Amino acid sequence: MKKKHWYILAPFLMAVLIFFDQLTKYLARRDLADEPFTIIDKVFKLKLISNKGAAWGILQGRVSILSVISIVLVAVLVYFFLRIPEDKKFHIIRVLFIFVCAGALGNLIDRFWMGGVTDFLYIELIDFPVFNVADIYITFSMVLVVILFIFYYKEEDLDFFSFGRKKEKDNNTDNDTSEV
Repeated sequence: MKKKHWYILAPFLMAVLIFFDQLTKYLARRDLADEPFTIIDKVFKLKLISNKGAAWGILQGRVSILSVISIVLVAVLVYFFLRIPEDKKFHIIRVLFIFVCAGALGNLIDRFWMGGVTDFLYIELIDFPVFNVADIYITFSMVLVVILFIFYYKEEDLDFFSFGRKKEKDNNTDNDTSEV
């Protein structure tokens, strides 16, 4: 797929993902305000909370700082998204970046409009912190990015991530002009 097609597809896919995230949060605020809803007893439930921090409640009450971090994260991802080569093997990275941006923007929308992020998915079995759909986008996408970077891509495949000029490849040629 050509880069220009990605420039059309990316905002559309991101809008769909953000819409789904915001819809689930809206439904959670509407339907879970009074009491949690058990899906599987002692395993999984829907439980509404407003998280004024980041994952696991870190930076609690630092909504402004977290908003700036989200904006910077999205800007950096867009910068690298635009630098990703057209090669087909990079399509998955583009899609994963779209998911991370959608997750960051979904939570940013909550911070601006609600003063905190709406979380509602709770794995009671392991007492995992309550999370939301945007958190799933970010977490799973970043795990897959790390796995791809470790096991799939070669170091030279990821040159587009460098801020400087591309390194010249060493062709094992010496410029030594000494005589034999």
